[in-house]
Amino acid sequence: MRVRYCLLGLTVFFVSLGCTTTRNTLFLEIDTAAQRGDFDTALVLMEQNERTLFSDRDGVLLHLDRGMLLHFAGRHRESVLELQEAERLIEEYFTLQLRQAAVSLLLNDTAMNYAGEDFEDIYLNVFNALNFLALNDPEAAFVEVRRIDNKLNLLETKYRSLAAGFAAADGFDAPQPTPGETRFYNSALARYLALVIYRSEGNVDSARISFEQMENAFAEQPSLYPHPNPIARKSIEPTDGIPLSVLAFSGRSPIKRASTLRIRTERNRVIVIVSQEDDMGLIPSAYLSFEFPVEAGYNFRFELPRMELRGSEVTRIRVLADGRELGEAQLLEDMQRIAYETFQVSRPIVFVRSVVRATLKGIAGQRAGRAMEEAGAASGSAIGWLAGAIGAIATDIALDQSEQADLRISRFFPAFAHAGEWVLDPGTYRIEIEYLGPRGLLWRDDLGNIDVRPGSPNLVSSFFNG
Repeated sequence: MRVRYCLLGLTVFFVSLGCTTTRNTLFLEIDTAAQRGDFDTALVLMEQNERTLFSDRDGVLLHLDRGMLLHFAGRHRESVLELQEAERLIEEYFTLQLRQAAVSLLLNDTAMNYAGEDFEDIYLNVFNALNFLALNDPEAAFVEVRRIDNKLNLLETKYRSLAAGFAAADGFDAPQPTPGETRFYNSALARYLALVIYRSEGNVDSARISFEQMENAFAEQPSLYPHPNPIARKSIEPTDGIPLSVLAFSGRSPIKRASTLRIRTERNRVIVIVSQEDDMGLIPSAYLSFEFPVEAGYNFRFELPRMELRGSEVTRIRVLADGRELGEAQLLEDMQRIAYETFQVSRPIVFVRSVVRATLKGIAGQRAGRAMEEAGAASGSAIGWLAGAIGAIATDIALDQSEQADLRISRFFPAFAHAGEWVLDPGTYRIEIEYLGPRGLLWRDDLGNIDVRPGSPNLVSSFFNG
């Protein structure tokens, strides 16, 4: 019986491993192309392997990844369309979750359309604002900035509605999940974009308000902005020259990993167990316990996603004009920290929903497995016994496979946003951005000749995927 269990389990393992390895290899090739600044090649690789990389439920990811690569490739009109479609699908799929929350309790997240992480929904507007500025459409860019503010204001509210929907489901006898509280409600990056737009229009009062709101982001959210504001008050004061604004993005946004948890049932109680590591090795400890109408003696596993930061190799960013160093861009917004923070808002809902789903499915599956074993034993034949045993094993494996964590996430948002401003005389300058690490130069982004003129935002942006 143990041999057959191992063979069946290994078959499932290697089939899934083959699919995962192919996708990971392809993404590694795309990442490598992006890291050397060859975004057009990255796009070609993605388009050639679209069916392998993205399922029918991954429309949001497809449009986010393609939209970001198009942005970095300088194909701004195409990028706008992709990111707008991603935003439309995020709204559509989350609205569908709200409508079907009660009936979708038993569906694993991987079986549903990916509705995006909150940081993806927020930062796609940042890059669409940059797209519109590159297309000389500051009015459309400002619409994108306002959308960021609206989304942050509604962040907790939308998850309270989702939690209420799950609590109304049949069989949801656990405590109602409560969304986590967000400490992110004011983006310094979005405020800076607004400041640049207002300043270019000569709207002094609105530029001043945007600067003060940016200052508030630092003062009121110290856990997210522990560094100083790189933009000084003189940026909104009259000057004889023209401000050149630089946004330099570095690093890679977080990925997701799976954490395995186990469920043990006592009479009318569910206990969630997680293995924790101390000096003595791995020890089990109770993670959560709540009342639930269930029999004692059931044990099964499930997975939850966790967010893992990838950071950046970059330690300094130099800005040059016509070969002359203007200075260094400094950290404006730790985007990966924001991603992690907003991820915590939905985690309590995902956790409780996953526990209830795993419990209901686990009990049903183990009952079915026991019934198969009993039927096989009652048949009185070796073949009947073997069929019942294999059926029970297959049921356990199927349950484990169905409770895998949803690890979907976009790949091409940066980890950090850096900013700097320098006052120049009107004219045309060759602008270069140098990304340096502990051992020296990592990447030089030659932005070409940039016109610095009155009445323009004079904002340039750059990205190093490393």
